[in-house]
Amino acid sequence: MLGELEDLIQRRLEELREQNRQIAVDTYGGELGDPDLLAGLLKRCPALLLTTPKAVFRKRSQGRYSVAITFRLVIATRSARDERTTRRGTGRDIGSYDLWSACMAKLVDWQPWPDRALVVPTDLANLVNGKLQADYLSVLGQSFAIELDWEKPAEALPDLLGVDLHYHVPPGSPEAVAIDIIDLENT
Repeated sequence: MLGELEDLIQRRLEELREQNRQIAVDTYGGELGDPDLLAGLLKRCPALLLTTPKAVFRKRSQGRYSVAITFRLVIATRSARDERTTRRGTGRDIGSYDLWSACMAKLVDWQPWPDRALVVPTDLANLVNGKLQADYLSVLGQSFAIELDWEKPAEALPDLLGVDLHYHVPPGSPEAVAIDIIDLENT
C-alpha cells in the first residue's frame, strides 16, 4: 500500500512536467543532510522530492486497522539572482511559492483510489532559504495526510524470485556497463 501510494503521488506530480519540463520529480534521499547530495539537488532544481511516509495505526477489528498516513513533499528551487527570486520566481524562473501552489492544486482533495479518502494538507515549513555555493536555494516542506483502511498481510515477505546485479565502471558511473539477472524460480 505504501509503495503504491508513493507511485500514485509521483505520477500525479509528473503531470506538472507537461507545463515545465525542467521540474524533477523523485523521492527524497537525504539531500538536505549530505553536502555531496545537496550539490546534486542544486543541479536538478526545480525539484519535487517525496519523503517516506509516517503512519499511525488504530485497531478497528481483528486484523483490520485504520491507518493515517502522512507524507511530505520537499519543494526545492534555486536562482543565481537573489534569495527572493528563489521563492517568488521571475518570468523565466519558477519560484518555490509557484511550485508549492502547483503541487497544492494537484494534491489537495485528490483521491488516489476510487471510493477511498482524499488527500488533505497538514503543515508547511520553510526548510532552507539562503545562499549555497554560487546560487540561492529555497526549500519548502509541505505535509499531506490520508486515512485508509488496512488489513494485516497474510505473508511476512513475498518469495525472492531473482537478483539483479548492475556493474558500474568506473565506480560511481551513473550508467551500468553490464547487468546480470539471476532467476531463482527455475533453480
